[in-house]
Amino acid sequence: MDQLISFFVAGTTLLLAFLIFANINQVNSKANRWFGSFILCIFFIQFNDLLEKTEFLKMRTLINDWLGITDFIIAPVFYFSVIYFVQPDRKWRARDNFHFAFVFIMLLLLLLSLLIEVPPPKTVDKKNADIIINVFNLIFYLQVISYCIAACRKIVAYQKNLLLYSSNTDAINLKWLQRVVICVLFLAVLWLIDNVFKLAKTNVFFDHLASLIYLFGIFFIAYFSLKQKEFFQFNKKEKEDIDLIINETSNLELNRKKIVSETDLQEIKSSLIQLMENKKPFLDAELSLFKLASQLDVSSHTLSYIINQGCNENFYQFINRYRIEEAKKMIQDPNMKHLSLIGIAFEVGFNSKTVFNTTFKKMTNQTPSEFKKANLPMSQIVL
Repeated sequence: MDQLISFFVAGTTLLLAFLIFANINQVNSKANRWFGSFILCIFFIQFNDLLEKTEFLKMRTLINDWLGITDFIIAPVFYFSVIYFVQPDRKWRARDNFHFAFVFIMLLLLLLSLLIEVPPPKTVDKKNADIIINVFNLIFYLQVISYCIAACRKIVAYQKNLLLYSSNTDAINLKWLQRVVICVLFLAVLWLIDNVFKLAKTNVFFDHLASLIYLFGIFFIAYFSLKQKEFFQFNKKEKEDIDLIINETSNLELNRKKIVSETDLQEIKSSLIQLMENKKPFLDAELSLFKLASQLDVSSHTLSYIINQGCNENFYQFINRYRIEEAKKMIQDPNMKHLSLIGIAFEVGFNSKTVFNTTFKKMTNQTPSEFKKANLPMSQIVL
């Protein structure tokens, strides 16, 4: 039974790796090459484990040693796949090679073992062998967990920075990848517990259950990875502005330098509010910091400063506050009673019912339905 599940896990990972490398939708090409390599590493680990379980190889051979190198590649490969999803245009740096330093050392030792014939020992010290195996296992698990945590932090920072320049983040967020990271972390912890307490070797039920969890974990990763969308590509100037805005926002507590004088700040703020109230650019679901800055005829860098310092909000909060206020007016307008709440949400610039409901609740302490019931006669309520 366990071998059958292992075959399924290995076969599924190989198929998923192929689909990700094929990249049928041609999205996020560089990141998917790294992500496909990560899935391929899972396949090699599973295949190596399968060789040992089926006793296809009666004793550990060079094949096992070469496949075992994958254990120390998988964590940094996964980390770089996340990095390239967060920063698609990132260039490879010399210091990035240090992430694979341990792998290079292991490869060198394996190559030396091929060149230098070392006679096998007549007796094997089982205690020392177990210590060496445990040390390598510890390095592997610490590496996987630390890289997963680092990947999570990168995604959280990315999600937070989106709010500085985008008014709708559904199409460009990385929630799916965050779920994948959490899944990988969970599987790594389960694997760690299994190996520390030798549960799979002493408990057949746990062995079968763990194998099923690994299989469903692969299905989970496959589902979300194949649903990914292409990120909106910013031009070079916009990317430079985004980096500048992010750097300044992260150093906000360190007496951030004034970009404009107080007089200019109030003047631009007044023009901004007038634009928002008269032309209502927030009704555009694709409104970004750069689009709004061009309408106001200021740089996106300056506009970000005005919104942050003059309104004490980030761009996402500022735009969606106007959208919610417009939605409230439309809900109470008898001429709009033919529109459902989701229709109103789309009209004011939201492109997701969930985001509309969540934002409305956060800003009014009521759901859109509750607000509608409280502000319209029962005869006019259409949900």
